[in-house]
Amino acid sequence: MATKKYSEQISKAQVMLAGLKGNTEQVARRGLDLAFLNKLEADCDLAVSLNNEQEKLKSDLEAKTDELEAKLKELGKEVSEAQKVVKMDFDQSRWKEFGIDAKR
Repeated sequence: MATKKYSEQISKAQVMLAGLKGNTEQVARRGLDLAFLNKLEADCDLAVSLNNEQEKLKSDLEAKTDELEAKLKELGKEVSEAQKVVKMDFDQSRWKEFGIDAKR
């Protein structure tokens, strides 16, 4: 069940609910009373809401990841430029204080 998409699980629950609601008298004899159906419906509604919220969060995360990757690319270029300056202007014995491994 964990491998199925959440929307598929929700859809199956909604179909089940519709079927149960169409046969309330018969299923009530087996313990699926109105209270059960009401809880099932409320849980379906909540699952839909949570799924929608999760999809929005995934979208937001993807956008934020793109933003972070762009910023890290820019940062990498800046650090590379700074390393060039440090290597030209400072003796190799001091490179470690700038976080540069002592190699040409």
